[in-house]
Amino acid sequence: MAEPTQTGSKTKKTLTAAYKGYKDGSVDFLGDQIEAVSGYSRDEFNVRKKKWQDLALEEDRKSMKAAFVQALKSDKTYTREYRIRSKHGKILWIQEWSQIICDEAGEIEYVTGILMNITDQKQTELDRLKAEERTGKYLTFALAGQEYGLSIMKVKEIIEILPITIVPQAPSFVRGVINLRGKVIPVVDMRCKFGLEGSDCSNRSCIVVVEVATGSGSTIPIGVTVDSVSDVVHIKGIDVEDAPSIITDLETDYILGMAKIGKAVTIILDIDRVLGSVDLTGL
Repeated sequence: MAEPTQTGSKTKKTLTAAYKGYKDGSVDFLGDQIEAVSGYSRDEFNVRKKKWQDLALEEDRKSMKAAFVQALKSDKTYTREYRIRSKHGKILWIQEWSQIICDEAGEIEYVTGILMNITDQKQTELDRLKAEERTGKYLTFALAGQEYGLSIMKVKEIIEILPITIVPQAPSFVRGVINLRGKVIPVVDMRCKFGLEGSDCSNRSCIVVVEVATGSGSTIPIGVTVDSVSDVVHIKGIDVEDAPSIITDLETDYILGMAKIGKAVTIILDIDRVLGSVDLTGL
């Protein structure tokens, strides 16, 4: 059975499969549609080679159980969404509509319901949320000829290069500390942090003071040196693409994405991840 769902201007079919489940975790599927949903054949479940619950990702099983327990306390019906690993190793989103059938004594006899593969709809929703999350104003700056950007919400102020006091045994990318209106603030050399070739300060060099989240939930101000500040721009999420896999494989999870601004590409940074793993509070 397949139900059409409207996604934009195109109509996609949602793959569904009806089932009957038992207390031992075994499941009987009432048609062959489950193979299109999960990759596993109906027979693999019906002869008890596979249990549906074993396909669910471990991190989703707690919420699945909670939905079932809550249903037992109410009208015996529930809807839940979770992820499974298909026979071919692909992660799929499943929406389940089910009813618990009990005997006169209130003991569970079986569960009956419908499983729907909602992976396409979920991905569309996740893409929309990601686009919304990336939409906003960004401060752009240059490092070694490349444009970078960070959320303007993380920027406290931009100041000229102040006298920097070197701190012994600090990490190599920490230039030292500055006295900013009576408050000592660590300063990170962004060129060094990113493994770029060093350069002497120019009359356009400056320090961007940002608020960085700590593991305790508070924030601390940290200065980062940049070659120059370029602009404050409004970037739409639809203009930001994920970093290419060849880059993400290098564990650069601090890159939120690549923004297309005119003919150039600006690397959008998650400054909390760039600096949050560094313990600078002792400075």
